[in-house]
Amino acid sequence: MKNILIIIFFFAFCNCNFAQTVHESMSKISGTWAGEVEEHPLTFEIVENKSGSFIFSFINFQNEKFTIQKSDITTNDKKQLIVNIKEAKFSSSNYDKCIFSKGTITLSDLSESSMKLNLDSVGPNCFLSYDVIMNMPDIRTVTLTKDKQTK
Repeated sequence: MKNILIIIFFFAFCNCNFAQTVHESMSKISGTWAGEVEEHPLTFEIVENKSGSFIFSFINFQNEKFTIQKSDITTNDKKQLIVNIKEAKFSSSNYDKCIFSKGTITLSDLSESSMKLNLDSVGPNCFLSYDVIMNMPDIRTVTLTKDKQTK
């Protein structure tokens, strides 16, 4: 019984340490980032809210905003931050019914001034009418630089 308690305590300690490391990594890169997708400007924002969780937003060249409100953040052995999307939506009231519940953001080659971003498999697609589908397309290996005002 004593060994079981020691094992449980060890896993709890490791889990707490891991969560703290991820939070510190995210805090270091929070701010506004800029890049280009298919020759169009893209802004990516990482904001820590009052509860200590992070909100991610993509803003395109038409000033449309796609916000990830709920997510799980992990790391992998390649020192990448992985954001698993749990709830996301577009800011326009035209798309209130469109709530996306899956997808992955991968942040790699992290530094205080640049990083690479991939966005994969955001879904499900949102059907607004029989011939109108709203989705967030995949983004492949975009290099982002940090806005100097948010350093």
